[in-house]
Amino acid sequence: MREEINKAELQKFNRYGSIFTLLMVLSIVSAVPLAVFLGYYGLMITGILFVITMYFAIKIEKYKKDNDIQTYKEIVSFTEGKRLDEIERNQEYGKRPYQKILSAFACAIIAFLVCMLFVWLLKSFI
Repeated sequence: MREEINKAELQKFNRYGSIFTLLMVLSIVSAVPLAVFLGYYGLMITGILFVITMYFAIKIEKYKKDNDIQTYKEIVSFTEGKRLDEIERNQEYGKRPYQKILSAFACAIIAFLVCMLFVWLLKSFI
C-alpha cells in the first residue's frame, strides 16, 4: 500500500515537473511576441501564464521540501523511486550550500546577459 502511495506521489511530481517545464518554455518564448502583437493584452496574457507557471513551481518545491530532496542526484534518485543511502545523503547535504551560491551566481549572469541582449535589440531598432 505504501509503495502505491509513493508511486502515485512520484507520478504527480513528474507530471508537475513536465507541466512546469512546458509552461516555463512557453512563457519565455511567447512573452515578446504577445507584447508586440497584442500590446497590453499580450502583457496580461503573459502575466497570467507566469502566475500559472509559478503555481506549479511552488508545488514542485513543496514536494522537494516534503521529501528532503534538493540536489540533482537526490532528485534523480527520487524520480527513479529510489532513496540514497546514509553516506550519499550526507555527501549531498554537504553540497547544498555551495550549489545555492553557484546557482545564484549563474542566475545573475544569465539575467545580465538577457538584459544586455534586450538593450542591444532596443538600440538596433531605434
